[in-house]
Amino acid sequence: MNIASLKQQIEKRKKILIIHAVLVLAICNYFVPRSHSHSHSNSHSHSHSKRQPFRRATSPDPDNERPIMHTFYEKVKDGENDLLVAWKEEWTRAGFETRVLKLDDAKRHPYFKQMEKVVKPMFGKEYNAMCLYRWLAMAASGGGWMCDYDTFPTNFPMDEGTNLPYNGRFTSFEVQVPSLVSGTADEWTRVAKLLVEAMPKVKEKIKSDMHAFAILRTEGTHKIYFLPARLNMKGGFPYKKAISSHSQREVDCNRMAIGRAVHFAHYYTRQSYNKGMFPLHNVTSLDQALSRRGEAAKIFMADWREQCGGSNVQ
Repeated sequence: MNIASLKQQIEKRKKILIIHAVLVLAICNYFVPRSHSHSHSNSHSHSHSKRQPFRRATSPDPDNERPIMHTFYEKVKDGENDLLVAWKEEWTRAGFETRVLKLDDAKRHPYFKQMEKVVKPMFGKEYNAMCLYRWLAMAASGGGWMCDYDTFPTNFPMDEGTNLPYNGRFTSFEVQVPSLVSGTADEWTRVAKLLVEAMPKVKEKIKSDMHAFAILRTEGTHKIYFLPARLNMKGGFPYKKAISSHSQREVDCNRMAIGRAVHFAHYYTRQSYNKGMFPLHNVTSLDQALSRRGEAAKIFMADWREQCGGSNVQ
């Protein structure tokens, strides 16, 4: 074999090796996930965010824990279990961990016996007694966020999930209605004691923690933030107009764009029912509507996400 033929064979083998190398790289790039695929998936999920606005609470750091939303639940009425299930689903969807506190949590607090001496003669073990004990349950559980289990998140500023507003000073987001409240554990203890002290001042025939809380607001000397409901809370089922079996449910997206939560309270549900805005057609009485709030709340929240795009908090 002469030198010219040898050089030709060497060049031919080099070309074959280069082709093999290119093929191997192509195969690897095809099967191995790319390091920049995350940004692509983010843009893809953003295009669907109107239907599924799932958000983590603080930063995308996987080591960060989800913020906690508490509620207090001791069953005293029928139909509330379904509402509690819906409450868990919605706050979880919004990026929170949910925790349901019980009377036993309140009993862990050293002030419980003293509170019980005031509460038990007034309410026994009924609903209004539980409403007072929940304040101690929160204090004993480390404080933070608590809401009624008929209060669901809408445009909740998630950076406040772990960084409490006003440096942890006790804050109510529906004026004197404690449907959504926050504070440190010390603040929860402080306000719980103030409520017990205020109970004898309540003039209403049927007394409650809300009446005592309203007294604290009126006195205005307790360093509690009572924020306006119109900026923070929507009530009932905010549809645009009455609903019939022949008309479509239309959410009032302008109203729902303001406020961090919606409160499906008995009072607001009654208002919506009387206006024909309760989303269940086969309900023929107010009592039925009240007992099926959980089912109705799930329908409304789904309508809100579908029609309004869900939370407007980025």
